[in-house]
Amino acid sequence: MSNFNLKQFYPANGVISSTDVNQNNTDITTATSDINGDNVRIEGLEMKNFKENPHIIFFKRQDNQAYETWGSATPASHNGWIYNAFSIPGIFAGQHYSQIGTPNVDYEYPINHDNLFAINTNANKGTKMQVNSTTGIPLEFDQKILVQWNVNVFDIYHNGTNTFSPPAVYISHLADNALSGIGIGEYMWYIYPKFNTVSAALLDDDFKTANASGFYQDLGAGEYFDPSVLGTSQVAFNARRFDHASVVPIHFITATDGGNNNSNAAKYFSYDKLVQRNTIGGPSQIHGQHMFEVNIVNPGKTLYGVQLFISGPHRLNTTGQFLEDQITNPPGGAYGVDVSIILERAALDVVIYSDATGTRSA
Repeated sequence: MSNFNLKQFYPANGVISSTDVNQNNTDITTATSDINGDNVRIEGLEMKNFKENPHIIFFKRQDNQAYETWGSATPASHNGWIYNAFSIPGIFAGQHYSQIGTPNVDYEYPINHDNLFAINTNANKGTKMQVNSTTGIPLEFDQKILVQWNVNVFDIYHNGTNTFSPPAVYISHLADNALSGIGIGEYMWYIYPKFNTVSAALLDDDFKTANASGFYQDLGAGEYFDPSVLGTSQVAFNARRFDHASVVPIHFITATDGGNNNSNAAKYFSYDKLVQRNTIGGPSQIHGQHMFEVNIVNPGKTLYGVQLFISGPHRLNTTGQFLEDQITNPPGGAYGVDVSIILERAALDVVIYSDATGTRSA
């Protein structure tokens, strides 16, 4: 505590003047607000002496508040939580859909269903987080952007909206089938954050990967995974970074099918378990976390928003991966995937830190 001299009124007990009392209060306020050798501990400044924590620039959490009780609703109960494979043709009101070959199509979806399970593109709805109101946060060299997310996968769903209604063969029936070549871990979705440094309007097309947003230059193995540039072309694993993405596998485990020898041995999230006999149980929570470091400031960038995205189903082979564009129809010679994924609750945390020694201009 600081040292200061107070005017004493005791033991004289004389007439007390307001001037003396006010002077004592002024001395106390002045001394305790100073940062000096009297009120600084030997190991350094105490954080309580600062108005705000200088290391945390921004923090916000957003939850889409989409809660559904397992078993109380079918996947078709809501449209906005259905994220279709890109192999499924057609246009479905209120659902996420697209088609391979359509011009200017990004092969991904923003995770944007709200608490009513409807597609909502407004700021602060779904997982579209607005950063610091419409002002945004000016990014400076050495700042760290920590993004954490949790997404509940409610179901992996054959919605029967393609030519084969229902599909001729469920993808789960094809596991370990020599004709189809589908194996455990061969198909998956990716969930990942993207950033808007373009405008406070927060248009979906303005959300980009960290390096494409202009505040990060990747000096390592390649650009961050971005399905909008991946398309249907096969890409080698060392050409993309995946450390910022969470993986949602379609198949989890194989087991015998009771001796029926019909290859429906793959297990995954499935609401219609009485039809497919392949369920592994209820929903699963997918978690992810990644810290991005600001290492580009010329020209300077302002972060206006962060949003989660999900890719379409991707398929692996021995050398790389590609976005699947074929449906599951072995009789027709197509060994792709036509499943959709049903997402329930989704939450996003964003923290922006300054460097421990302060930010710098270059």
